[in-house]
Amino acid sequence: MSKFTFILNPQAGKGSGKRLRDKIYRAIKSRTSDFDFIETVRRGHATEIARDTPSQCVVAIGGDGTIHEIVNGIAGTSKSLGVVPIGSGNDFVKSIRVSKSLEQSISSILTSQTSEIDIGRVEVTQNGDGQGNSCASHFVNGVGIGFDAAVAERTRHIPFVSGMMLYFVAVLQTLGRYKSPEFSISIDGRETQSRNLLIAVGNGICAGGGFYLTPDARVDDEMLDMCMIGEISTPSILALMPSVMKGTHRRNPHVKFEKGTRIVISASKGVCAHSDGEILGTDVTSVRIGIVPKALRVIVGRGYEATIL
Repeated sequence: MSKFTFILNPQAGKGSGKRLRDKIYRAIKSRTSDFDFIETVRRGHATEIARDTPSQCVVAIGGDGTIHEIVNGIAGTSKSLGVVPIGSGNDFVKSIRVSKSLEQSISSILTSQTSEIDIGRVEVTQNGDGQGNSCASHFVNGVGIGFDAAVAERTRHIPFVSGMMLYFVAVLQTLGRYKSPEFSISIDGRETQSRNLLIAVGNGICAGGGFYLTPDARVDDEMLDMCMIGEISTPSILALMPSVMKGTHRRNPHVKFEKGTRIVISASKGVCAHSDGEILGTDVTSVRIGIVPKALRVIVGRGYEATIL
């Protein structure tokens, strides 16, 4: 039994996985021989590999989508997660201080400095679905409902661009088409109603390839952070973006923050929703989100400090 199973998504980062495959394999091989190296061939394959491997450390070589799949294969087990970030967004690693350098991220995995973190659980219902047909899964970074999810959906249709530029192009293409619905929101039993551009529920600090929507979130504080942006005009969205990229949007009068452990959101019309950047649905009417404390062991980077509760 190998100590490590490295799971490479060749499609990550608009094909970066495929281009970097040999370089990554050589970098691992030069440091250890105690590993398996497997490429995914379809959506959901990483979940199957992570669930079935006997290795105690499963490493995602990819982006937030690859991490998302692996988390859904190992959540609640004794296996630990490692990350070699080569995706388009690489948002989750910002919360655990993993370097974007291939060499440094691989080296940190082999030293195995781990920490226990929380994960979330999300369940959505779409138009036409009954409760029995709703879809449930775990997430590690965050859930987005509304505009940011529509942007995430749009990124899937933009070729040849990655990183922050991919999300910026998707924002521009989504502007003008999106209409803010009315939401009913329950946060640990506190009920509110509002018309929102987006609702972001963060376990991590960053989403969308560099938007710090929930800058105060911690992956190990047993809480979920919420950022709710009200209905605003296109010029106001563009004016708000720079501060969101810095995580300094708290002072904006259209932005509201909350914390909670159980969140239920209903929309007046079907909206787009994502989990760790993976689209949950484009006609979602209900979202139920909860926190699962200390449910995942993760290899963290230099500079990460665990929260003392």
